[in-house]
Amino acid sequence: MQCYTELIPPTAVTHAVSLPLLNAHTTNLVVAKTSILQVFELKDGLDTQAVHDDSQTTVSRLSLIGEYPLSGTVTSLRSISLPTTRTGGHALLIALRDAKISLVEWDPENYRISTISIHYYEGDNVLLPPFDPSLKDSESSLTVDPSSRCAALRFGQRHLAILPFRQHGDELAEEVQEDGFDADMTDAAPLKRTGTNGAEVYGDANITPYKTSFVLPLTTLDLALTHPVDLAFLHEYREPTFGILSSYQQPSQALIDERKDCLSYQVFTLDLEQRASTNLISVSKLPSDLWKVIPLALPVGGALLVGTDEFVHVDQSGKANAIAVNEFATRASGFSMADQSSLQLRLEDCEIVTLDSRTGDLLVVLNDGSMCVLSFRVVGRNVNGLSIMRVSSANGGMINASAPSCLANLDGQKVFVGSEDGNSSLISWVKDIPSINRKRSHAQMLDKELAAIEDAEDEEELDEDDLYAATAEATKRTSSVTSQMAADAAATYHFTLHDELQSLGPINDTCLGRAPDAAAEKLEVVAAVGRGRASRLAFMHRDIIPQNVRSRDELLGARDVWSVRAKANGTLAATANLSDTELDTHVFVSDVTSTRVYTYAPTGEITELIDTDFDTEGPSLAIATLASGTIFLQCRRNEIRTYDQELGLSQIIPLVDDDEAQSANMQMAVAMNVCDPFVLVLREGGGLVVLKADPVAGEVEMLDVPESLDGMKWVDGCLYSGPLTGGTPMAWLLDGESGALRVFSLPALERVFVGAGLPFLPPVLDPGAPLRRGAKATLTELLVADLGTKESNRPFLIIRTSLDELVFYEPFYYNPLSEVGVSRNAQDVSTLRFRKVPNNYIPKYDDTEEVEEDADGLETTSRPQPLRAIRVGHRHVVYVPGGSKNPNFIIKEPTSLPRILDLRLPPDVKGIRSLAAVNTTGCENGFALVQRAGEGVQNLLFPTNATFETGWSVEKLAIMDNTDEAPREVRKVGFHEGRGMYVVASCVDGDWIESGVPDDEAEEGEVGRSIDDISLRPQMPYYTLSLLSAKTHQAIQHLPLPRPGILTALKVLPLEVSERTHEQRHMIVVSSTLIRGQDAPAIGALTILDLIDVVPVPDVLESGVQMHGLAREETKGAITAVEGFGGGLIGTAQGMKLMVRGLKEDGTCLPVAFLDAQQAFVGTLRCLGTTGLWVAGDVGKGIWLGGWTQEPYRLSILGRGGYGLDVLDGELLPAAGGLAVLVADGEGAIHCLGYDPEHPDSGLGQRLLHRGSFQVGHTATPGGMLLLPSTLAPFASQQIELARALTAASTNGQDAATNGAIPAPPPPHRLYHLLIPLTSGAIGMVTPIPEESTFRRLSALQTQLTTVLEHSAGLNPRAYRAVETSTMAASASGTGARGVLDGSLLQRVSELGATRRAEVLGRAGTDGWAMRSDLEVISGAGLGYL
Repeated sequence: MQCYTELIPPTAVTHAVSLPLLNAHTTNLVVAKTSILQVFELKDGLDTQAVHDDSQTTVSRLSLIGEYPLSGTVTSLRSISLPTTRTGGHALLIALRDAKISLVEWDPENYRISTISIHYYEGDNVLLPPFDPSLKDSESSLTVDPSSRCAALRFGQRHLAILPFRQHGDELAEEVQEDGFDADMTDAAPLKRTGTNGAEVYGDANITPYKTSFVLPLTTLDLALTHPVDLAFLHEYREPTFGILSSYQQPSQALIDERKDCLSYQVFTLDLEQRASTNLISVSKLPSDLWKVIPLALPVGGALLVGTDEFVHVDQSGKANAIAVNEFATRASGFSMADQSSLQLRLEDCEIVTLDSRTGDLLVVLNDGSMCVLSFRVVGRNVNGLSIMRVSSANGGMINASAPSCLANLDGQKVFVGSEDGNSSLISWVKDIPSINRKRSHAQMLDKELAAIEDAEDEEELDEDDLYAATAEATKRTSSVTSQMAADAAATYHFTLHDELQSLGPINDTCLGRAPDAAAEKLEVVAAVGRGRASRLAFMHRDIIPQNVRSRDELLGARDVWSVRAKANGTLAATANLSDTELDTHVFVSDVTSTRVYTYAPTGEITELIDTDFDTEGPSLAIATLASGTIFLQCRRNEIRTYDQELGLSQIIPLVDDDEAQSANMQMAVAMNVCDPFVLVLREGGGLVVLKADPVAGEVEMLDVPESLDGMKWVDGCLYSGPLTGGTPMAWLLDGESGALRVFSLPALERVFVGAGLPFLPPVLDPGAPLRRGAKATLTELLVADLGTKESNRPFLIIRTSLDELVFYEPFYYNPLSEVGVSRNAQDVSTLRFRKVPNNYIPKYDDTEEVEEDADGLETTSRPQPLRAIRVGHRHVVYVPGGSKNPNFIIKEPTSLPRILDLRLPPDVKGIRSLAAVNTTGCENGFALVQRAGEGVQNLLFPTNATFETGWSVEKLAIMDNTDEAPREVRKVGFHEGRGMYVVASCVDGDWIESGVPDDEAEEGEVGRSIDDISLRPQMPYYTLSLLSAKTHQAIQHLPLPRPGILTALKVLPLEVSERTHEQRHMIVVSSTLIRGQDAPAIGALTILDLIDVVPVPDVLESGVQMHGLAREETKGAITAVEGFGGGLIGTAQGMKLMVRGLKEDGTCLPVAFLDAQQAFVGTLRCLGTTGLWVAGDVGKGIWLGGWTQEPYRLSILGRGGYGLDVLDGELLPAAGGLAVLVADGEGAIHCLGYDPEHPDSGLGQRLLHRGSFQVGHTATPGGMLLLPSTLAPFASQQIELARALTAASTNGQDAATNGAIPAPPPPHRLYHLLIPLTSGAIGMVTPIPEESTFRRLSALQTQLTTVLEHSAGLNPRAYRAVETSTMAASASGTGARGVLDGSLLQRVSELGATRRAEVLGRAGTDGWAMRSDLEVISGAGLGYL
């Protein structure tokens, strides 16, 4: 019994589409990352990274609007224009694996996507041929008619599902058919249906935007369509018409001589009413390597067929034009084509999108990230040829480094390039068209006249009744292109990079490392991510590691610090605007007895000011500046003092009346919030005071509180002025009696918004929603702040409960009376609503209270530190105090949801008292930490190169050799703990040369010789080992491998280096394989390297270490896996054998044991520490569990399991004294196998029992699993400790164990987690749940959440996670497979409101505290050392 949780969601972009989703006037970008759907908008701003201020240009940034997890794997995204939508924009079609289609639209009432319908074609409804592959083994693709009349889903081997959509006038046409009489068809009535909440949307609820779909085999269209390749709907047809690329036999490059030019392209038109089709065009004997159909709009028209070596264009009449882009096109095909083979392009996995709709030019992004432009020579309405050219590096042809997975056109001549191999890019293009003033020759004028005469004759021959003819407008557009062909041919495109979506996919390898300056218990996850030029080495942490700038020991004893900026004396307040680049001028330090003031020197040093009117006696509550830095404000518990720019006293404003000062109920100030020019002061007992600064008079006056607010009690409040309020300051207050949110305008203090349902924490906070009875949360704190970067930020409402839970709400505006598609006024607060933003934050339990001494030496319990919005670097963040634990920061990247990350404190900092933003020399836009017990102040900076989209701190590093022009592809990484060094294996692709020359005949330095005369040779990786410092991340040494090949493993293992002393030392073990051709067997090599001391380079202390080859052994078979075995030995998977080797003192490797793998190709080999247990996995024969003994050396097999599984990786997971074998297969599933010799179905342990399976949706990285210990206690121990604590609290602190109420827990077993890196850039975690009671409790909660939660696109999470086990696996399971819990679904319990959550927990038999304890374990809180 296990639980699977995604620690990092998928980051690699698989599909993207642009469409007007939120409204009809704005184009949005919708991105799919395997099982996550994200909606973006473009925000324009100045390029703040420009070198010169006068050269700043406008750049566009991607800004996230919403993120939705999907219970399925996305295979296609398409835009569809429906007659009626709730916003007037388009709807979105989502195709998923296993033949499902979801139709969604934007719901403006709830500000999220809403499911209109879901259509599935799996199961018994569709009959598949008996020998055809199943749906999961077949690709499904979705295509949509350009006029949005229907959509077609190709699934299975040769099935086509047609989903028609209603058009304007369809209802009246149906009435005519049913009633038998004609009707007025001039004014078509709009479609009418209902929304997801049941409310009527535009009338009749029985009409849906789609009609009944139907499925037909492709062979019903034509018997020759037995092997379809691709299909797409075409433009400019009056009926839905699609072109399909297929063959009557399976295309095969291995049988190119027999199956040369076997493809055909056919065009069919569909009659949706009669469900019939007509064949219009058929073009046969096309090249066999064509793999994609791209429909083209006018002025080109027709379709572009993409092959691996050529482009073929087929127009509407069936005329074909082709162009060869490399030398293999004419060799592999006899099709007539123009020759541009000198470009030597590789078109495998390329993506194409329309670049300029006026000329029909296409942008081609190749699989190496480079770009080309494909142009068409159009004469009249005919295409006479194609031409393609590369985009040079000077014009931005290499700004995209990742292989494309999808392309999407956006407004403003922008293109989004999605990638699964690295970061996705947002680029823009401009087109330079040189003026042509050259006089035309007489022949050119005659050609133009002849072309005009031919066009006129063609227009006369047009048949107006031709069903498939182009429209007159289309003909006019086509003819206008011919006159500009000369200028367009000389056009030059320039590309510019605007923004990037960060990605960790694919993860090639992982290891654990440690920085030398980190604490002893802190580790880091280092991963090799990406492919090609986009590959990087990623350093990942679960917390923020700040840069320590300086320690101010002169501020010992400080409790609070405020660093402020003030304008120089003489500056007019009316024109004084503080810039972000201006540095702070003063710092105020408050301790127990006094408040001191310092000034900053240009070097960043501070000097105390003495001769001023500033009152230094006693501590201060808060200090700020008003009127654009011309007024200093000092707030104490009983009064407020204001000072001028020279700290001359201006005013003393008492906060306590004389009558209150003499009474016992004196209400002192407890908090202050500033939004220039207003000040909000909260008092004890719930009172408030609002003040306003007058910049002209230099004074602060107290505002009169209306009688309606007099006597009300407020728990907390803040002031806000920003995009949410249109720049107008407003007061946001939390009602102490009802817990409602009340918003008041300033300075009139008029109520503009009331959120009475806020204590219920609803998914959508609607001021007009009726209140319901039920459980409510106790709210303690409120903050409205902008989160994001300087260029792109969004306002959020942050709520803190009495249980320290943080709830995020994003504001939006919705006016049900406004017209569809009309933008709402952002300042109309009456239409304001809030949508809850999901977050997985689990507060740290802290039962300590901070006890301080006041000025009289008496101990008092201070008010908890509030949330604080600050500016750090170029980010707007919120500081979350952590009590005695580490504090947190709420951080939002423009392309992600808000994330909560811990702040890793420097080793010499034991605790944090408070935090303040600092902007001084050497600490620009940094922050200061005030240590507990008055131990000083630390000035820190955020890491400059870190990103936080995933909820982790990620820093990427490019690996480059001294001779490299582009980053190398990082494939493997290992950490040498003794030296504090990382060993990285990187590669670059080079020409493959067949090694057909025997070693004794080859000349010195010769690897092989060419046996053919081709110039575009296949590519193979050339590897280099690099040594990196873990402290500075600087490359110290680059060591190329001696022979080209494939590096299969790199590990740092403790090896026995002496047979006498049995000394063990960490060594670098590298295994590689050389593929020498079809007729020569593979050669394997095992290389062992040591790190030795050398003379360091001056000023580079880390360079005193280099790699030195210690041993190298070449084997006859390929070495595919390496693992360390007990006793300092090396275990290898070599060909069809498992072999254990030892290192001899003479530098050779001696085999000590081997095991025949029985004709299996072992790709996975793992050993569980020193226990002697190991697992080995095969790509087709399952997995073995075995044992290893040293006296004598022996390998033995204990059991086999997972028959038929293509094992990508496997690992042993101990749990509560038991042992489980986790296996990841090639279909994205994880299987749990158990070893139980006493079970009757295990055959005395020879068969591993199948315990459970779970669909992850992503493919695991081979050899990337990490087994990590947890710092938390197992589930059972936590529940016992929780029960003991609750019982002790109910018995007034007495120990319940002494009274016999709860027995003392037995010594717990160690809890382990298994990290699983995935190729989609995600990282999953498997947590064992050995306790039956815990599993049943969480399983019941999962069942309730599956029913209660709203699932995006109408998908079922239970069906998505289910895995169909094979018959052999099921027979070996004995009692049947138990399900694996979905931790990501369990974490979504926070999306429920307070009342609904209490009901769900009650039905599941648990409560809030037990749920928090369970979620803490399954969310990886025990991995806090990462």
